[in-house]
Amino acid sequence: MKLIIEDTEEKMSESAMFIVLGAMMQDKRVNISLTSGRSPRTMYKMMIPYVKDQEKYKDIQYYLFDDSPYDGEPHGANWKEMQEVFFQPANIPETQVHITTLDNYLEFDDMIKNAGEIDVMTIGLGWDGHFCGNTPGTTRLDDYTYKTLYKDKQFHNPTYADRPHQPYTLTMGPKSLMRVKHLVMIVNGKEKAEILKRFLDEPIQENLPATILKLHPNFTVICDQDAASLLNKEDYKRL
Repeated sequence: MKLIIEDTEEKMSESAMFIVLGAMMQDKRVNISLTSGRSPRTMYKMMIPYVKDQEKYKDIQYYLFDDSPYDGEPHGANWKEMQEVFFQPANIPETQVHITTLDNYLEFDDMIKNAGEIDVMTIGLGWDGHFCGNTPGTTRLDDYTYKTLYKDKQFHNPTYADRPHQPYTLTMGPKSLMRVKHLVMIVNGKEKAEILKRFLDEPIQENLPATILKLHPNFTVICDQDAASLLNKEDYKRL
């Protein structure tokens, strides 16, 4: 695992962006997996001018690794948010965006394998150690893409109380992410300082699902100084 600590959220976002853009420059089919949420929003703002209407990126395939569809709708908040903050402003056709659905989740890992695997995936770190839809109390460390009842998830946020009902979550599991060629975690803000330190210091455990990612053979964690504020010099030397 490689830990990169940047001075600001902007520098952190820039570093993550250039990793993604570098992967997109390969002379082959390139599969990118992106995350919704607060942490990558600055990165997407930076990426849009690079990607929008650029011939060299016109065949990139994008994968969203989880979603909690609303009742009576094919998609949920992750799909909608990513359309708003990146795919639509960057003029990415929906035909190039792939997401877990009730119809495909059991075959999702094979679909990705047959497409050449994910070249680079960006993820965030949840306040309780969750990543993607993998949460404490619901995730097994040997899961591939799976379905879980939304009410069983442990990180309900009052901010989302007014959302339509989401009966279940579909997410790529820990073993799915182990097949990604380059896994990049973005962590920013003082509110993530405690969980980042726990993630780095504590052993692999299902109660803190993100810890399993430390076994990934090509894993980069990029954070800002606020998120790294509880780390000391020994942490830096060790990583």
